[in-house]
Amino acid sequence: MAECFDLATKNIKASSAVRWRARFMLMVGCLGPCAMSVPVFSYGAMIPYIYSYLWMQGQRFEMLELNLHPSLFLMTVTSFGSLIGLLSKVMNERILYAMFSLVLSLLMLSMYWLGNTYLSLSLYMCALGICGGNVLVYIIGKAVEWNPSKSGSANGIIGFFIGISGLIGSFVCTLYVNPHNEITSKVYDPNYPSLGNVTIFTDPSVYEKVPFLWVIFTIMLVALFIPSVIFVRSPTPDEVCEMTPLCEDSFEVNPLTSAHNYSVVEMLKTVKFWVLYFIAMTMSLALLSGSELYKELAKDTILDDTFLNVIGAVLAIANAFGRLLWGIIMDRIGSRWALFLAFAIITPSTVMLYVTKYYPWPYLVNVCLVSFNSGIFTGIAPALVELFGHRDISLKYSVCLSGELFGCTLFYVLSIGSVKLYNDLTFLILIAVPCGISCLASLMLI
Repeated sequence: MAECFDLATKNIKASSAVRWRARFMLMVGCLGPCAMSVPVFSYGAMIPYIYSYLWMQGQRFEMLELNLHPSLFLMTVTSFGSLIGLLSKVMNERILYAMFSLVLSLLMLSMYWLGNTYLSLSLYMCALGICGGNVLVYIIGKAVEWNPSKSGSANGIIGFFIGISGLIGSFVCTLYVNPHNEITSKVYDPNYPSLGNVTIFTDPSVYEKVPFLWVIFTIMLVALFIPSVIFVRSPTPDEVCEMTPLCEDSFEVNPLTSAHNYSVVEMLKTVKFWVLYFIAMTMSLALLSGSELYKELAKDTILDDTFLNVIGAVLAIANAFGRLLWGIIMDRIGSRWALFLAFAIITPSTVMLYVTKYYPWPYLVNVCLVSFNSGIFTGIAPALVELFGHRDISLKYSVCLSGELFGCTLFYVLSIGSVKLYNDLTFLILIAVPCGISCLASLMLI
């Protein structure tokens, strides 16, 4: 009896140690995706300053074309995010993660000298997506491995740190780039009459600070990446065994996992995967409409640049908490109902942006509502675990994530159309319609 008691005590202590180790890995791992996301989710706040800087450098194009860059980032994330999974067959995953982190930091620093043309910014966003996608896939894969019964909550926490990264950029833009709330001016170039009157910052004390922004972001990137590069790893076989009894006392009421561990090929043969694939595509529409359009839509109706930066900061917080809470909700009620509820709110809220953009505070609330619910984006990996099991989760995640490639392409095509063919209301309706279809399609995820 005494021996059994000692053995049970030993197992409890071991399990407790593994639990704390899993939490530590998750929190340190969150720093990597947060670092990668700072320049991306801050881009909406940076666009007016970058556009003003490029205009003063002689670059002439529509400001809306800068909205292509976050789309390019997500396209390359979805297209090349599985590289780390493929290369890990011949190289150590942690070494690959460190290499991608180093390349990403050097790329950002190089923009101090190279970020003075539209083409260089476009190429940078593509390279950032390639490196950042592999950073994201690596960390999410490790989060699922360390938290097998809490994948939704774990991904929600990672999503929280990704969302909060936009707050960092908005904070930097407010305090460093435009601390005195300088106003924009209307400028007309007779050599480019098709552009009409463009709205830019003409004060050199504002737009000349843009190059050094990349240096600031590089310092943040390195500081955030170092801990995750050093500490994050896969659990050992013994740690996996010790985590098994933890499933019963986790804080989820009903941990949801598929009874059958599908292979990637088996997963691709199911209808529910392609439904989830379509939903992932529309997630990118919701995410981009919330994070990248808030300044573009209101640039002629809300002229207070500081208030627009405040919107950027608040929506970053809303998106961060949305990712966290939707991850927890998904663990409790499952992917089917979580996705249905999120898109049921996103669809009408997106259209309402056209109405509320004339009123600063209602617009703030509306943008935050869209941004909060687009946090359901964090539910892709938990939905895959629920529907198809833990097997090869990193590869499954990168395959499903490729649906965003089409969503980003659609977003950019619709953005161009809003300049050439139709007004903002039609544009927002065209974004809301696929979201509404996803709301109904999510009910098929059984």
